[in-house]
Amino acid sequence: MGKTSLVAIESLEKLLRKRFPDATIELDRPRNRAGNWFLDVARGEHPVIIGWKDGAGFGVSSSPNHAYGENPDEVYPNEEAAYGRVVSLLLSGSFTSPPEPVRLKELRKARGLSQAELADILNKKQGEVSKIERRQDVKLSTLRDYVESVGGTLQVLARLPGGVVKSIEIEEQPTGAPPAKSQSAQR
Repeated sequence: MGKTSLVAIESLEKLLRKRFPDATIELDRPRNRAGNWFLDVARGEHPVIIGWKDGAGFGVSSSPNHAYGENPDEVYPNEEAAYGRVVSLLLSGSFTSPPEPVRLKELRKARGLSQAELADILNKKQGEVSKIERRQDVKLSTLRDYVESVGGTLQVLARLPGGVVKSIEIEEQPTGAPPAKSQSAQR
């Protein structure tokens, strides 16, 4: 049986073990080699969490109160960049910061789109895009369409007591279908 080559996060693990022999390093392999890999590194009381999936780069987070299931604070395209950042975090004892929230208008502008261009993509009028950007209460379907039209994906997170973070999956209703009844309403 031939030996399989290391995936990028296994190679990163090897480099970090060599650089920090005093660190606690645990690699969490997925059931499927193409799944999400996680590398937990702790030097003293300082944790760094690295996530990796082939083709998606390296997600890095370091926080005294980072919760399981949260997205990474920073993303690096390759092993070399991730290694440099992780070494810097471990040596300095510093932490990463989650990305700052943005308004829809800022998201659109960051993608270099005008309201009129986004309206064309969404098949709406420019005035409707303006209203969406100013609203404080937006339907999830509208928000999802907006985010997808600027090239992103929408993720909804619930932060529960005890630092638990869960990703909420919103099921789409087929067009014209009545809303699903809850189990308690069916009894």
